[in-house]
Amino acid sequence: MQYALRSLGRRMQSRAELERKLRARTTPEVARSVLERLVEWGYLDDRAFAEAFVRSRRGRWGGLRIAAELRRRGVDERIVREALAEGGEEGEGEMARALALLDKSAWRHKSEHARMVRFLQARGFALAVAVEAAQRYQKLRKDGETK
Repeated sequence: MQYALRSLGRRMQSRAELERKLRARTTPEVARSVLERLVEWGYLDDRAFAEAFVRSRRGRWGGLRIAAELRRRGVDERIVREALAEGGEEGEGEMARALALLDKSAWRHKSEHARMVRFLQARGFALAVAVEAAQRYQKLRKDGETK
């Protein structure tokens, strides 16, 4: 229990992450008991973890990458979808973040369409969003509305 509390004190974790750590240190029965108690006390909550993760990454990553990382950390698919929907990771919110990221890192892509699309895809934005954002960004640059 002390190890689990120290681990959660360092950073929020999903139930699956903490379970892996505990199983490496103790028996599965003890790990299960500790996890159940932590959930009961409110120290371990996958929904809160997913929402915090989305908030902390949405300025740098697209929805696809955030979702993939949450799945890798063992968060249930339903919770991932809900956290992304609540965090505004779809539609115009995603487009606005992509444009802001392009503007912030203009030195990387030098306003070249293919470089912008690759950059956004590497950050976890869908291809359609990346292409549309690159087109909008180039149009904004021509109109003189960005740096």
